[in-house]
Amino acid sequence: MISLEVADPWLLSSSLRPPNALPFVPVLFLASFSTIHQVLDAVADVWLVMFFLVIFIFTCAAKAGLSLNVSNSCPSMCKCTPEETILCQRAGLKTLPGEIAASTISLNLSNNYLRTLNTNTFRNLTFLHSLWLDGNNLTFLTPGTFHALSRLQELHLSRNSRLTYLHANTFRGLLNLISLDLSHCNIFEIHPLLFSHLPSLERLDLASNNMRYVPQAFRNLSSLTRLSLEGNHIEAIGRDSLKDLGTLYDLNLRKNRIWIIQNGAFTKLLRLGTLNLGHNFITDLPNQQLPNLRNLYLNNNQISSISDSAFLHLNKLHFLHLSRNNLSSLPVHLFSSLAKLQRVLLWHNPWSCDCSTLWLWRWASPRAAIEGDGLYKLCLPACSQGALPQHNSSAIPPGCLPSAAGRHRSAFSVLPNGIFHLCRYIKTLIQCLLGACRRKQGMPDTRFVPVLRGIIQADKR
Repeated sequence: MISLEVADPWLLSSSLRPPNALPFVPVLFLASFSTIHQVLDAVADVWLVMFFLVIFIFTCAAKAGLSLNVSNSCPSMCKCTPEETILCQRAGLKTLPGEIAASTISLNLSNNYLRTLNTNTFRNLTFLHSLWLDGNNLTFLTPGTFHALSRLQELHLSRNSRLTYLHANTFRGLLNLISLDLSHCNIFEIHPLLFSHLPSLERLDLASNNMRYVPQAFRNLSSLTRLSLEGNHIEAIGRDSLKDLGTLYDLNLRKNRIWIIQNGAFTKLLRLGTLNLGHNFITDLPNQQLPNLRNLYLNNNQISSISDSAFLHLNKLHFLHLSRNNLSSLPVHLFSSLAKLQRVLLWHNPWSCDCSTLWLWRWASPRAAIEGDGLYKLCLPACSQGALPQHNSSAIPPGCLPSAAGRHRSAFSVLPNGIFHLCRYIKTLIQCLLGACRRKQGMPDTRFVPVLRGIIQADKR
C-alpha cells in the first residue's frame, strides 16, 4: 500500500518566503485567539452584571419587609402582620399551630385551651421576642420548654389558674428575658433556683397567687427593678426576705396579710422609690432607712400610733397615704425631717379633736396638701371640703390662739361654734349641779337656742 505524505506547505515554501515574513498560520491563530478572548470577556461581564442584579433584587426585597415566610405560612385561624407578628388569641387552640414561620418575632396565643408545653413546642422559633400564653389551661411547663428562645424579652403566663408549681429549670435558656408575668395563677411555692436562669429580668409580676411567704428565689434577681406580690397570703416580711434586691425601685405588697415587719426588712433596698403596704394588718410601723423612697402607701391597715421617728430617714418622701387606719393623733415632730413631702392622705381615721392637731395644720399650710375628711370637718372648721387654706390667724380655731396673757382658751374652743356653745352649756350645768357655780355665773344666756338650731341645720347640710 502506497502512502502519500504531503509535505508541510510551510516547509515547501520556505525557500520562497521573504526572510522577515511571519508564518501565515500562526498569524491566523493569534487573530482568532484575540477574538475569542474578547468574546469571553464580554460573556463574563454579562454574567457579572446578572449576578449583581440578582443580589440587588433580593436585597431590595429584604428591605421592603419580605416577611414571605410569615405571610406564606400564616395559620388559617390566626392573623399575621408584615412585622413578623402572629395573632392567635381566642382561636380555640388546643395545640400550637404547625404553620408558624421560624422568622416570627411576636406570637400571641392568649385565651386558648393550651394545657401542656414541651421542649419541642418552640424549638424553631429562635427569633421570638414576645410571647403571650396568658388565659390558657396550662397545668405544667416541662423543664426546658423555652430553652431555644434566647432572644425572648417578654413572657406572659398570667391567668393560668391550674398552674400551681414551676420546676427549677422551667425558664432555662431565657438569658435576655426582661419582663415575666405570672400573676393570677395558683402558685403556692417557688423553687429557690427558679429565677437563676434569668440574669436580665427587670419586671416580675407574681400578684394574686397563693404564696404565704416571700420566696428565697429573689436572691438571684440582680437586675430586678419592679416586683409585685399583691394579693397573696404573705404574713411577715423578714429581715433577709428582700436583702438581695439592691436594684429594686417599685415594690408592691398590698392586699396581703402582713402583720409583722422586722426592723431592717427594707434596709438593703437603697434604690426603692415606691413601697405599697396598703390593705394589710399592720399595727406597728418599725423605723426603716429608705433614702430614695418617694411614695409610701400605708392605707387600710390597723395602725393606731406612729412614733415621731418613724419617717426620720425618708428624706425624699413626696407622698404619704395613711387613710383608713386607727389613728387618733400624730406626733408633733413626725414630719420635721420630710422637707420634700407634698401630699398626705389622712381620710377615715378616728381623730381626737383638740389643739394637739394644730401643729399639723401649721406645718402643712406653707408646705404640703393634707387631705382627710374626719380631721377637717371636726377639728379644722375653717377648712371647707378638705381644701387647706393659707396659714393665717383667721383660719386657726379660736380656742388655740394665744390670749393677751399668753394663755390658751379651753380645749373646747377648737370645736365648731355651735358645738362649742353646747359644750359650754353642759359644762356650766354640771358645775351648777355640783354646787361649784358662783352667783355671777348663773345659767347660760339665750344664745344656746339659735346655736342649737344652727347645729341642726348644719347636720342637715
